Amino acid sequence: MKSFFKTLKFVLLAVLLIGLAIGYLFFRVWQKNERPTVTESAWNTEEVILGHDAILDLTIVSPWHREVSDAWPNSYPPFLVPVPGKSTLTKDSLTLTGKRSWNLRVPFVATEIKSLEGLTASFPIKSTKRISPNSVTLPLPTLTIISPAEVPETPHDPETFLTEDKPKKTPNYGPEIHSKRSPWLWALLALLLIPVIFLILRKTGVLKSTPPWEKALSKLDKLDPQTQPIAFYSKLTDILKQYTSERFSVRARSKTSIEFIQVLRNHPQIPKDNLDALATFANLADAVKFADRIPNATEAPKSLELVRSFVNVTTPQPKSDSSDV
Repeated sequence: MKSFFKTLKFVLLAVLLIGLAIGYLFFRVWQKNERPTVTESAWNTEEVILGHDAILDLTIVSPWHREVSDAWPNSYPPFLVPVPGKSTLTKDSLTLTGKRSWNLRVPFVATEIKSLEGLTASFPIKSTKRISPNSVTLPLPTLTIISPAEVPETPHDPETFLTEDKPKKTPNYGPEIHSKRSPWLWALLALLLIPVIFLILRKTGVLKSTPPWEKALSKLDKLDPQTQPIAFYSKLTDILKQYTSERFSVRARSKTSIEFIQVLRNHPQIPKDNLDALATFANLADAVKFADRIPNATEAPKSLELVRSFVNVTTPQPKSDSSDV
């Protein structure tokens, strides 16, 4: 469980650093207050018959604090009229650089045979308290407007003339504004929710951790005093230090044997009965590990039972779990 918390701390630190970096990038974008710009624009056809419609697709990239308010243009050539109720605006997700793309799809009906060279259309941008343009201007891409293939000799009815070849029905592209979610924002939120969910599960008892005394006893049962002395005493002291660290919330792993015993003597919750024997054990363990001391046949089993006895004595009783753990 301790390794899990250690990993969790690194994850939270990484999330915090990433959040600060993203926050700084967004602040810089807001500070510069860059203008929205058209990055792509194109007609869905190269030619359009007089009285028919051509669809203009364009992409506007804006800083995160500026929004395209509508797909209906503010201005456009008088002979190229947008179709009411058919234009759409799609709001893309934010990027990590603090920019957002807006995709517009606007059908225009050609009412006269004229050239689009040098002509523009503009689209509205929501105004803010800061001084900034409230529209973005697009130089219209090339589009050729042509007459129908056959023209009546005496067109008495202009309506009939303009709709001789019935224009294809413009599809309904759905709602006026569509919005795409930001997957990286959801991932960041999920990382922040992990520790909250973990703590709730721990608090409600759904997620239970193994108590330190159970972990220590389990490791002691697997330890064989007949193994190589240095390896045996290294594992035994590690088990004891890990147990006291988790059981009594003391930093024991990085302590020397003398410092470790002194910590145990000064702790109010640790019984003093076993401390003299533990001090003798700590000195023996250091001698084995660092001075090539070879213990006799009875010392290793006695050391194992001494640590086991200390764990058993300091294991909280069922009635006092809530106060001691």
